[in-house]
Amino acid sequence: MIGIVYVGLKPWARDNVAGSGKSWAGRGDVQEVSENQAKMLLKYPDQWGLENPEDADRLGGPVTVSVIDPTTGEKTEVAQSSLAKPLEKMSKAELAAFGAKMKLSLAPTLSKKQMIDAIEEAEKGPEPLQPGVAP
Repeated sequence: MIGIVYVGLKPWARDNVAGSGKSWAGRGDVQEVSENQAKMLLKYPDQWGLENPEDADRLGGPVTVSVIDPTTGEKTEVAQSSLAKPLEKMSKAELAAFGAKMKLSLAPTLSKKQMIDAIEEAEKGPEPLQPGVAP
């Protein structure tokens, strides 16, 4: 865990960037977050800073997403930046990570095409109700 100090000017702050669920009780308050969450929060130096400058060495790598690799069944870290490319160019592990960011669990037995289809369907969202048609 990494200590993050609030350096902004508001009387309190809530993490609306990294999804940690943490709140700070004003300037100088410190909360601990994961390394990935710290990397995201520190992109806003006018709001958050490191409590311990020595932790900067731990934050040198890219922001990652933890997933179970569908091909090996092992836990792996996928760089978040690799999730910006077209779905067709992603590996199955990257597709699983992309789905996880959407809170979509993709079974490892799915083919790559089935994973892409499931993601595209989830991105559409629920179908709107048609007037006069009962659900």
